[in-house]
Amino acid sequence: MLGPLPTIYRIVVIACALVVCMGVGAWLAARFPGAMLAGTGAAVGAGFGALLALLLVHDFRPHSGAPVRIRARRRH
Repeated sequence: MLGPLPTIYRIVVIACALVVCMGVGAWLAARFPGAMLAGTGAAVGAGFGALLALLLVHDFRPHSGAPVRIRARRRH
C-alpha cells in the first residue's frame, strides 16, 4: 500500500503497526469477560499487526528484476 519506502520509514511503520495492534489486542482481551488473558490478546494482536505491517510496506507492483538506469543525453 505505502509502496517503496526508505528502510528507516519501513521500520517505523512496522513498529507502530505492531505496537498499536498488540495494545488493542491486550485491551480487548482485558475488557471482555472470560478466560482470555491480556498476554493472549497481545499475542493475537501481534499476529494481526504483523499481517497489517506486511500489507502496509509490501510493494505489490510487478518488478522486472533489474534496476532501471537512466542516463542523460549530452548535447553536442
